[in-house]
Amino acid sequence: MRLVLLAVASVLALVAAGALVVRIRRPDPAQVQIQLFEQADQEYKSGRPAVAWRTLERLARLRPPSSVDRFLRAADLLAMDRKEEGLVELAAIPDSHPFAPLARLTTGQVEIHRYRARPAERAFLESLRLFPIGVQPRKELVYIYNIQGRQAELDVQLSRLLDQDAIGFQQILHWTKTRNTPWNPEGDLTVLEKLAMSDPGDLWSRLAFVRALVRTTRQDLARSMLETLDAGLPDVRALKIELLLELGDVVQAEALLDSGSSEYYKLARLRGRLFLKRGDAVGAERCFRQALAGDPYDRATLHGLATALKLAGRAREAEPYLAAARRHDELWGLVSQASTDAGERIPDLPRRIGLTCKSIGRLAEARAWLSLAIKRDPLDSQSQQALYELREANDAKSTSQRTPGIAG
Repeated sequence: MRLVLLAVASVLALVAAGALVVRIRRPDPAQVQIQLFEQADQEYKSGRPAVAWRTLERLARLRPPSSVDRFLRAADLLAMDRKEEGLVELAAIPDSHPFAPLARLTTGQVEIHRYRARPAERAFLESLRLFPIGVQPRKELVYIYNIQGRQAELDVQLSRLLDQDAIGFQQILHWTKTRNTPWNPEGDLTVLEKLAMSDPGDLWSRLAFVRALVRTTRQDLARSMLETLDAGLPDVRALKIELLLELGDVVQAEALLDSGSSEYYKLARLRGRLFLKRGDAVGAERCFRQALAGDPYDRATLHGLATALKLAGRAREAEPYLAAARRHDELWGLVSQASTDAGERIPDLPRRIGLTCKSIGRLAEARAWLSLAIKRDPLDSQSQQALYELREANDAKSTSQRTPGIAG
């Protein structure tokens, strides 16, 4: 009997031990999920997106995808060239999640890779709304605004990057080049064509593409594309007139100018050119002054106004505008020097460019160049004084805008 009891006790002990082992070895669901995520992450990083996707699908059967899961799912889908599905995953990450700014940035990068500038721009702006000190979204916007020729928006983003100390010599040089060197469209033509054709509703890209075509030998295509754009838009009308002038059709260009308002600065500048061709100094002066009010930094407009004043026998009044045009020419020479292989190594060049930009009123660029000069040489008193004057002027302008009754 005693042996039976011992045997029963032994069996019960073994059963209890087995149950304990079962309880100890039963997998924790949360731990399994963590392991699957980490496994998928490693598979993705090791260049096996298809394997990683199968792991992520296993994980999705255990829990609804979190925002972190969705970001990895999106990365995996994009690696497999399943862009539409990847964009859906990124869009599902809510604004409140810390990954949201990065998700919007990634969305924009995917869209610009697909040559869709409008959704890319929206995504980059959303990324900045969620994380205003983001640097990469601003750099992406700089690319879009630069290739589309949107100078005002480009200036804003580059000024913000300057505030964040996130641009160097080459970026500042390119900024100055956007206003001061003739645009050679050959390098941008292929990208602009893809942007224009990928999204027929993208007016900015289509305008930039036509502008590039006007400056090349593909003017027949420029003409046909212009016919698809709204002729009531001032930029479209200005491009049509520019194309007609390029083709030597002055009569039709004049007719198109006469049929609409010339108050828009680009149209006013074109009309001023035509008035000069006719020898009409009064008309040319009026138009160039209108153009100058819209864009006070355009060298051709300054020179055109000076020419009109000289034609009217008012050489003394023309001199300040000729002097301003000469300062633009001086800047041209400095930019050309900076663009050489040795340009970045010339010690005093940032200061000289900064002072010249300041003299012609391009204050944001002046601030960029002078800041760079001081960074290179903290004892550069001339750059320090000029930068101080710019800051004082900016502070005074800000105060006048906030305080009624104080003139700017």
